[in-house]
Amino acid sequence: MVKLIVTGFGKFGPVLINPTTKLATQLKDDPIVHTSFVLEVSAQGVRAALEPLWAEAKDDDETTVFVHLGVHDGTKTILLEQVGYNIANFRMPDEQGWVAQNEVIVADQPDSIRTHLPLETYHAALKADGLQVELSTDPGRYICNYTYFLSLVKAQQRVAKNQYALFVHVPPFSVIPEDEQLHSIKTLLGLLSTLDDANTPVAAHP
Repeated sequence: MVKLIVTGFGKFGPVLINPTTKLATQLKDDPIVHTSFVLEVSAQGVRAALEPLWAEAKDDDETTVFVHLGVHDGTKTILLEQVGYNIANFRMPDEQGWVAQNEVIVADQPDSIRTHLPLETYHAALKADGLQVELSTDPGRYICNYTYFLSLVKAQQRVAKNQYALFVHVPPFSVIPEDEQLHSIKTLLGLLSTLDDANTPVAAHP
């Protein structure tokens, strides 16, 4: 069984109502989701909330996937982010007032890390279901990327090598309605729930 840990984000800057707050809250009751909760949009808040879960997962034999959801005001589709970057360069303060300026997130780590999940396969399956999903290699350099890179580093450090991380950017609900976004994310989680140690997914469920 795959342990799915889902996170959304709260408010930040001009975004007073973050769609991923609603998505993460609704996913709490999904039977295939181990836990789903909302992160504060701050570097310190992200670390405080996720460090205990990363530590727990490191010594767990069960396949674990951290799925982080964030909003992207400029996208017209849902984006599966393939890469996290080892740089924090904030265009605005985070919710605790920190403004990172081209700062390395984790010392002694590469400039970028690519998720080991078979996103091309997932993308094809989701597109075949008629969902508005695309691949991306640019998660920005704000808290979304900060969270993703940390999660990718933690996944690489797991002894059992069966921990994964994925960041998913979603547009505002005015672009893709809430029910459609929720369906798309649930379909993606269904794919992730079938992940085995050989990285062999099955087709998306209806």
